Amino acid sequence: MKALLLSPWSAVLACAALSTLVDTLGTVWWEQKRLWVLLAIVGLSPLVFLAFGYVGSHFGLAKASSLTNTLVVIGPILVGIIFRGELRQLSAVELAGIVLALAGITLLTIFSPREAS
Repeated sequence: MKALLLSPWSAVLACAALSTLVDTLGTVWWEQKRLWVLLAIVGLSPLVFLAFGYVGSHFGLAKASSLTNTLVVIGPILVGIIFRGELRQLSAVELAGIVLALAGITLLTIFSPREAS
């Protein structure tokens, strides 16, 4: 269990989840201007960069960027669609882009070596 928590793949997911949370909180802060939201953003933001650094040190910058940044894009999109009801605001071309991004994540995951350095 400890190895799973410290694995680079867990860090990819943690980095993407933290970034999605901070992105979502940023939107909430601009809408509501609540101090606790701003403090949460300031507190969590450094963790995103530390998680990305960990991922980059194991996968390399190019692969780490492709994995985490694609997930960082998809996370807030899903939050917007599922929790904020923004699906009707997306065009067919934008939806196609989302599908292609998911395809990229799948290709990166399936065709990567089983163990990171």
